[in-house]
Amino acid sequence: MKHFVFLIDNGNETSEQKISASGMTEAVNRIKELKKNLMKEQQTKLTITFKGVIYENAY
Repeated sequence: MKHFVFLIDNGNETSEQKISASGMTEAVNRIKELKKNLMKEQQTKLTITFKGVIYENAY
């Protein structure tokens, strides 16, 4: 399993979100769902940027 790292910017602050997924498609679908839920709660525009991948067994 890999951890895909995304940056979420709401205009005031930027936070880092790590999503565990088997592939990029699954990670993107999960971040889209997260964005949808955050926009309902905060009522602000969000910008999401892909930062990178963290591999579980990396040395």
